[in-house]
Amino acid sequence: MLHDKIRPVIRRAILDVVLDVGGEVNDEDVTILLNELGHRVGGPDIVEEFKWLGAQGLLKLQEYPAYVVVSSTKAGRAVAAGTMRYDGVYQHKTGE
Repeated sequence: MLHDKIRPVIRRAILDVVLDVGGEVNDEDVTILLNELGHRVGGPDIVEEFKWLGAQGLLKLQEYPAYVVVSSTKAGRAVAAGTMRYDGVYQHKTGE
């Protein structure tokens, strides 16, 4: 379970990764990529944050029995590009 103080950073990192890989990715790949960037998160945490980001209109989710695929929305791309702020999502790009 993620601490509430780290959630905004992980949410931004997810948006960054989705944008960086071309706009569509599954939960397993995001978990691997975030861990490679130094964010120690597990798959269930990623899916939970996917759902939060989806409810905010920042990602579009497709749920399957074994995994979840997300794709960027216009608003999600704007947050990842730094041209839009969103409460609950860290303001600065992660992983650099």
